[in-house]
Amino acid sequence: MIASVKTPTSIRMIHLPAIDRHVTMAAYVKAIKTARANPSMEFKHGLTTWWPTSGNDIMKQFLSGVHDRINQSIPYSARGAKPLTP
Repeated sequence: MIASVKTPTSIRMIHLPAIDRHVTMAAYVKAIKTARANPSMEFKHGLTTWWPTSGNDIMKQFLSGVHDRINQSIPYSARGAKPLTP
């Protein structure tokens, strides 16, 4: 879904797979806050969709991603690591 990447300059980036772009954590948080404040506003794309999406749908996508990461129960430091095979 959404992967967090740490660049060499220590700027946190988030990958949005729907549009295949990386955005800074600051831009991501700002966009989420804008979507939350304007649930009926239509945005160019969502977090998981490339077509126009309402702020309400973006919040649903955001919460779905949060729940997905919680339910994966993978420690943050181990995300993206290949699983060990016996």
